[in-house]
Amino acid sequence: MSSGADPGPAGRAADVAHRWTSTDDARLRGCYAGGEPVAEIARALARSPDAVVARRALLGIAPRRAPSPWSELEDRLLRSAVQAHVPATALAGRLERSVHQICARRRQLGLAMPPARDYTTAEDSMLRDLWTTGDRVADLAHRLERSPDAVRIRARTLGLHRPAARRRWTAIEDATLRDGYADGLTCQRIADGLAERTPTAVAARARKLGLTTYARVWTALDDRRLRRLTPLRSPAEIAQVLGRTPEAVRQRARKLGLASGPAPRPPRAGARWSAEEDALLRLHAGMNPGALALRLGRSDQGVVARVRQLGLRDGRRRSPHHPAPTDGGLTAGEWRLIDRELARATGRGLQALSHRLERSPAAVRELAEERAGNARSPKRASSSG
Repeated sequence: MSSGADPGPAGRAADVAHRWTSTDDARLRGCYAGGEPVAEIARALARSPDAVVARRALLGIAPRRAPSPWSELEDRLLRSAVQAHVPATALAGRLERSVHQICARRRQLGLAMPPARDYTTAEDSMLRDLWTTGDRVADLAHRLERSPDAVRIRARTLGLHRPAARRRWTAIEDATLRDGYADGLTCQRIADGLAERTPTAVAARARKLGLTTYARVWTALDDRRLRRLTPLRSPAEIAQVLGRTPEAVRQRARKLGLASGPAPRPPRAGARWSAEEDALLRLHAGMNPGALALRLGRSDQGVVARVRQLGLRDGRRRSPHHPAPTDGGLTAGEWRLIDRELARATGRGLQALSHRLERSPAAVRELAEERAGNARSPKRASSSG
């Protein structure tokens, strides 16, 4: 069993549309087969429940049937098992129910499990022997009739489980990451320039720094600004104001039933692509297509089509596109970071937040107060940007 540190999905950016890995798929299969609720699987994988359901269908995993009602016989057996200190992991197979269903039913019946029993010398010896064979923790828990968390805790107590501490990000690494996002590089390209950092680690750190903008939920303020801007500006221009892609703007406008006016024809629409334009696309293929369209005088659909023709999207991980700063020089991701962190921030949390945003604590506090004032004044907020 590996003892190396695995940052795991808990450290990923919830708002980064990162690709599914073979590890994610394996964990999804195991958790889904084990009866874990979709919401808990989503939380463990740092994804939305809809993303988990969609991936389950794509992998061909049959949907689970709705759990059948508990019978009186099952309830009696459950009560007897609690009195006999039988763990849910051992009871799940006999009742043909998941561990989570058993725990939920115990809570419904008001059955409190007694304190965890101590490990015996024989169990410790068995754990030492099995740990070195590389068996999965879930398998060890089943054989020891313990929960996986209990097995991990005991293994750590016995000195068998020594996860290495994750290395902190340095100021130089943060600067490299910011430059990569500003240049529109993919997480893989950024990770290639950082020693011992994975694309997943890059995406997670970008979320910490408030740089990520993919898969953001549309807020009421976003919708108000979209309603106001739709008849006045093109999708590419609106995308720059809202820090989104033009296609995301179009999809949201259609969902809200907004009719946009006739979009002006870009000056170079339909013109043959020059070598200089192709070179710019190759250099910034990961940038927001709206930003490239405005820079080149073309439509964003034309930019996307040309990027695809040049093969710049083949095998590429999704780009972290870094939109133009808005609202006081901060990106939408950085504003979201302020809203989330300051809602629960202490003095120490404010210091950490100011370090991430490369601003003084006083400046961050002033921005937060201004943000709160705008939220209390919808008219003012909707006219900003």
